[in-house]
Amino acid sequence: MFMRTTVGITPMVLSQHKFGVLRIFSRSYAKSKSSKLWLDRSKKDPYTREAKMQNLKSRAAFKLLQLDVKFKLFEKGQNVVDLGYAPGAWSQVAYERSKGTVLGVDILPCVPPPGVSSIQGNILSKATQDRIRQHFNAERRKSDKGILVESSEMSSQALVSTESYLEREMTSQEGNVGNKFPIDLVLSDMCAPFTLFSGFSSMTTNMPYFRMANTSGLVVKDHQMSLDLCDAALILAIDMLRPGGAFVCKFFTGAEDKLLEKRLEKTFDKVWRFKPPASRDKSRECYFICKGKRENIDKLEVFQTT
Repeated sequence: MFMRTTVGITPMVLSQHKFGVLRIFSRSYAKSKSSKLWLDRSKKDPYTREAKMQNLKSRAAFKLLQLDVKFKLFEKGQNVVDLGYAPGAWSQVAYERSKGTVLGVDILPCVPPPGVSSIQGNILSKATQDRIRQHFNAERRKSDKGILVESSEMSSQALVSTESYLEREMTSQEGNVGNKFPIDLVLSDMCAPFTLFSGFSSMTTNMPYFRMANTSGLVVKDHQMSLDLCDAALILAIDMLRPGGAFVCKFFTGAEDKLLEKRLEKTFDKVWRFKPPASRDKSRECYFICKGKRENIDKLEVFQTT
């Protein structure tokens, strides 16, 4: 007689739900077989081995490094938001390359890399978007306070000679623009979500039962859901990315990615699509890289289908 099994049920439940249990065991077997294939592939993958040697969070770091080499994404002191950042490889690269303020956002609980801040929340949530803006504006105020401390050590005569009324007005206007558009670079490596029933933290701003996965195996579904997430990232970029800023998003290729490309072309001066060498050959993933965000963007016009 036993009270527990590998699927956590009693003998009575076992007898009542025999066929359901068989389905559970079948799924478990399929999952273990899939996991074994994934592990075998990872052992042979040079990027996975190199990521471990360089103490990188995952092989995905090399994708961003390759994107940066080709498109020159990073500059010193940037404000960078990394959407779908778990396990932190892209945030790790972003901080090392920019040495600026890097914020990772993910619905998964994840400890950020050194130097990186994080928010656990759903990017589709207004509350999460508000927290992103608040974070960068708070960091900006800290930086401004540091400048004021340095200025206070100067003589009053030096302040008079170096700061005019016009300069103060210009600084004030720049501060207002910085508060509205506090981000220099938006990175989105988000993938489609699936329902998670256990092992999650409830600290998300909403919908804690969802997490990010790689793919469902259904090409059309993965394609459409990736475009939805790209649109969510694009809306955030329109609202918070500074004029002239840059945007990178992952998508799965398909029939409708041209529509996404048109939306991006309405928002940015330059748009490229690129699949970095670190992406697996069989993967349908690709990246849009956008630079030169335009001013006074109308979201309704961007998302018009005509």
